Amino acid sequence: MSTLKKFFRYLALVLLIIILISLIRDIFFGQFSFQENEKLETLIDKKEDELIKISEENETLKDEIKLLKNNDEYVEHVARENLGLIKEGEEYIDEEPD
Repeated sequence: MSTLKKFFRYLALVLLIIILISLIRDIFFGQFSFQENEKLETLIDKKEDELIKISEENETLKDEIKLLKNNDEYVEHVARENLGLIKEGEEYIDEEPD
């Protein structure tokens, strides 16, 4: 073989080795590596749990809104408990000691 053919063969071999090393490095340490994929899956699981919790809170708030719209007794209860309101003629007693 001529030396020029040998040179191109070695050059092609070196380029292939460099490409192979680069691909292996990306697979194990790059942006889409196994380790990064595992981190993303963990983050997805965590976010799904948060979404479930928020969805449950949302349903609770929807139920409370329905009660506030349709139930005068519940509105009165909320006004007494949260706002400290009393009816005319009633006396407010602070249950918490100073």
